[in-house]
Amino acid sequence: MRILLLVFLAVVSANLFGQSPKRCATAHETEQWHTAVLPKAAGQNSVTGRAVVTIPVVVHVVWNTSVENISDEQIHSQIEVLNQDFNAQNSQIATVPNGFQAAIADVDFEFCLASKDPLGNPTTGITRTQTSNNIGIGGTAAIHRSSQGGQDAWDTDRYLNIWVAKFQGSIGGIASFPGEGPADEQGVEINYKQFGTIGTATNPPYHLGRTCTHEIGHYFNLEHVWGPSLNSCCDEDDGVSDTPNSCETYIDQCPTGTTFSCAMPDMWMNFMNYTDDACMAMFTKGQKERMYAALNTFRPGLLNADGCQTLGLEEVIAKPIIEVLGNPFVDELKLRINASDHAAWDLQVWDTGGRLFLQKKLASNHDFELDTSALPS
Repeated sequence: MRILLLVFLAVVSANLFGQSPKRCATAHETEQWHTAVLPKAAGQNSVTGRAVVTIPVVVHVVWNTSVENISDEQIHSQIEVLNQDFNAQNSQIATVPNGFQAAIADVDFEFCLASKDPLGNPTTGITRTQTSNNIGIGGTAAIHRSSQGGQDAWDTDRYLNIWVAKFQGSIGGIASFPGEGPADEQGVEINYKQFGTIGTATNPPYHLGRTCTHEIGHYFNLEHVWGPSLNSCCDEDDGVSDTPNSCETYIDQCPTGTTFSCAMPDMWMNFMNYTDDACMAMFTKGQKERMYAALNTFRPGLLNADGCQTLGLEEVIAKPIIEVLGNPFVDELKLRINASDHAAWDLQVWDTGGRLFLQKKLASNHDFELDTSALPS
C-alpha cells in the first residue's frame, strides 16, 4: 500500500539599552565597565596570523505580519553590504576627505551566512519564527527566547547572531557590547525596515544596510566616535586615537567636505557616527585594532568557528536527520531520527485525501517501527 509520510519537528524549550530614537539604541550597562574593561582590551591586536577572519552569521527573522518576514534576497543584500563595508570596498570610500584617507582600514572580516548549524547539519543560516507580538519585539529580552515568542540564539561563542524584527518606535538597531549581558543574548538586533538594501529597506536615509554595519561595530567593542554618552561634547573619547573627538552626531545629516564641532575636523563619514547611510564610508585603523582586541579577548570562539565550512555531499548523505531503514518498504516502515538535541518529534501519517490516520510522539536517536499493513488504502 502507499502512504504519505509527513514528519514535523517540535522543539520545546523551557539588556539592551535605549539612547537614540532613530539610528542606534546601544549603550553600556555601566560606566564602570567602560572605564575598567575597555582600556585592558585595547592594547591587543593579534589575529593568530590570519589575514582574513571568516565570521559565521545566523539571521533570525522574528515576524508577526508577512511584511516583516523579509526575503532571503534581502538578507543576502545585507551580508554583501557588510563584506563591502568591513573591507573598504564600498563606493562611498571615494567621498572620504583627503585628510582622512590615510586612516581608512580594511578590517579583513568576512561575513557569511552559516552553512552548518550548531549540530553540524546543513543550514541556510536563516531561521524564521512567527511571533504573536504585534507591538514590536525588537529591543526586548523576549526576542532572544523561543518560549516568549522570539528565537533562541545559536551558540553565541561560534556564531554572530542577528535578530531582525519590528521595533517599538523608530529605533534602527541595538547591539551587545562584549562582556555585557547574558551570554545567550550576545549579538545584534536590527529593525526589519533597515536591514539590507531591498524589500522593506528602501526608504532613505537608512536604506543602504549601514545600521547593521554600525551595530556590528558595537558588537566588536567600538564606541560612537564622540564617546560613550551623547552629552560628552569634546570632553570624552571613544578610546581610538585616529577618530577625532566630536560634539556632533550628524543624525539625519549627510555632510560634505570638512566640518568642525571640536578642535579637529569631524569624521562624519565614520560608520560609528549617526550620519545618513549614503554618507557613511569607513572604519579607521585604530578601530580595526580595537575590534581585533575584542575578538581575541571576548569573542575568541569566532576565530576557529567552522559554521561557514561547506558540507560535502558525502557528509550530508552520511548524516541524514530522518533515516528510513529499508526504502522502499512493504507493510513495515522502519524510521530513525538522528539528532543530538533530545527534541520531541511528532510523527503524523496521512492519506492522499488529507485524512490523518496516526499521530505519535517520537524521541531522537530511537528506531521506530510502524506496521502499515492494517491501515486503509
